[in-house]
Amino acid sequence: MLDRRRDIFKVYSDILGKEDFSIIPFTKDDNGTETSYHLYLYRVKGFNEEKRNKAIQILAEKGIATNVHYKPLPMLTLYKNLGYDIKDYPNAYAMYENEITLPVYSTLALEDAEYIAREVVNVIKELM
Repeated sequence: MLDRRRDIFKVYSDILGKEDFSIIPFTKDDNGTETSYHLYLYRVKGFNEEKRNKAIQILAEKGIATNVHYKPLPMLTLYKNLGYDIKDYPNAYAMYENEITLPVYSTLALEDAEYIAREVVNVIKELM
């Protein structure tokens, strides 16, 4: 299963990595520690939350299910009610506002991963 997810990451990174607007997720650190490849957290330079949400909507209309996996804690109701304000956490918001989680699952065909990556590029270019 890990090999399959690694292959999907490679397809996404090969296609998306050619674009100047892409921020590709890391897969290994300097010590050689490797990710489990369970989430492809793709980020788009120059995108704000509104554009990101529009991209997710357009991709859904094309049959591609994407989402935002991590929402900063200060944006959750419980933490808001405790007085936390996202304005006090600009780095967390910066990571959140332009992130799109792409599908990664063991039965995803590599051809489908290629299609997804190409459509992501097309949608982002349309919204830039």
